[in-house]
Amino acid sequence: MAIKYGMLINLSKCVGCGACALACKTENNTEHQKKVGGVLQGTKYNWADFLTKTTGTFAGGDVAFEAIPVLCNHCSDPGCLPVCPVSAITKTSTGITMIDEALCTGCQLCQDGCPYSSKDVFEVGNVKQYSVIHYNPATPAPQSFWADATTVTPGSETPANLAVLATVTPPYKNAYTHTKYSAVRAANKVEKCYFCDHRLQNGLQPYCVVSCPAGARVFGDLNDASSYISTLLASTAYKRLKNSGGEWLTSTQTGTNPNVYYAGSYAPPVPTTIKEVEDLAILQLSLYPNPSSDIVNIEFDLENSTSVTITIYDIMGREVRKVKKNEQTASGKQKVEINIYDLNAGTYICTVITDENIKSANFVVSK
Repeated sequence: MAIKYGMLINLSKCVGCGACALACKTENNTEHQKKVGGVLQGTKYNWADFLTKTTGTFAGGDVAFEAIPVLCNHCSDPGCLPVCPVSAITKTSTGITMIDEALCTGCQLCQDGCPYSSKDVFEVGNVKQYSVIHYNPATPAPQSFWADATTVTPGSETPANLAVLATVTPPYKNAYTHTKYSAVRAANKVEKCYFCDHRLQNGLQPYCVVSCPAGARVFGDLNDASSYISTLLASTAYKRLKNSGGEWLTSTQTGTNPNVYYAGSYAPPVPTTIKEVEDLAILQLSLYPNPSSDIVNIEFDLENSTSVTITIYDIMGREVRKVKKNEQTASGKQKVEINIYDLNAGTYICTVITDENIKSANFVVSK
């Protein structure tokens, strides 16, 4: 049976930190938001975005906030595909809704056909807060932010100088190759999430999945009943978005048959007692020596025996070292020593994740 890729996002684990969106931006070299005539242009995150809702009032004491990560749903019956006049949109053998950059003329009819997209994105209320299909206009150019000769903050480098110093645009460019889309965004084209197909072809997961510090995203083959995502969907109540307004498909509605699923509800735990605070803060994490050039010691406390994963990321959020992966660890104080002699100078992030908690801390490598 052919592969059919899909994603499950556990909203009860999501904390709305934005790591997935920033990971997507750095992985795919999408454009920065810029000003034209003093007005901000472009979407906030491009291919990965958020639908946010705030209800209640401070005066009433019932304010509630909700963040729902959104991306192309890679629908089985995509509304974008039949309206494309040049057949630039196809379904791949793995179920990915693909746009051929070379064929795309930038007409934006796909945005009209997609219930999760729009040519106009508004911040007011819950209507059209995002568009999973993103259009890159010719003016201003997609990477024009890096031609700006003004400083973002006083005393800082200008974007233009950073591009010159890096000798590449954008300065953080992630160079990869793909037959259907380029690494750096092109003008007068519509683009979107491709489940990081360039990574999948190299045996890697989408970058938003591996960059989520809470483990809220699961990706895999929906046609494989034994895959992790399939077993979760078989045992978990889930829902699927109906449109960009935040409505959900009912149990009797199929819509465009989206292949991005959501479980749980966005509800970060709010401790109300000292005991609850203690239960949430079971990890006491410290790194030393810091800065260091050769060895870093990772120390943390566990209240109970639990599974532990320790990962090191660079400042761009890219994984550089998996120290432990789902390793059963006893309660009490733990110490792990790692060699960092092969890491370049810079700032790194260490995350320690248990079944219930996550803690992170930064350390500096000096050479």
